[in-house]
Amino acid sequence: MSRPFWRTTLLPVFLVLLALNLGVLLAWTLPRSLRQKSAAERAVVARAELARERERADALRERAAAIRANRADLERFYTTLAGSEKQDLLKALTAIEELARAGGLQPASRTLRRDDVDKAPLERVAVTLPLEGSYAELVGFLRGVERSPRFLTVDRVSLRADAESGGALQVELSTYMRQSPQARNARRRGR
Repeated sequence: MSRPFWRTTLLPVFLVLLALNLGVLLAWTLPRSLRQKSAAERAVVARAELARERERADALRERAAAIRANRADLERFYTTLAGSEKQDLLKALTAIEELARAGGLQPASRTLRRDDVDKAPLERVAVTLPLEGSYAELVGFLRGVERSPRFLTVDRVSLRADAESGGALQVELSTYMRQSPQARNARRRGR
């Protein structure tokens, strides 16, 4: 039996052309699809990196805003709250004693301790003040210190109950004074 012409001649030619066509198709499309897949992966990585960089930039913006706010607060502290020694130290000490007397307390002799504040043009003046009076008067004094327009901090408080006078309070307050670099150097040399 003889095979038909299409089967003996055309079918092998068709199969060779089909294989050749598939080979060309693969040779043409495979590198492109690999490049597209690689580009898509790079795009995903780039988007993730962009998101991280945006987060970092936002964090840096927030930090810069906090630094600006801190600088403004520090400038406000130096200009409005920290007094100068020549103009404000005696007034601050007098105000502390007036706060004590206004509440009915009897302040005893005060002691002062002066310390330079590291890395700042400030001097901390610690005032230790023994007070005697009732508990209500002592609490009233502390409330007055809290409401004072002067920048005063209560650093330490010790209370001793006394049946006769009500109580004795030893309070250490601090106020801060601006200090020029020349005054600071002169004080250090004088120590």
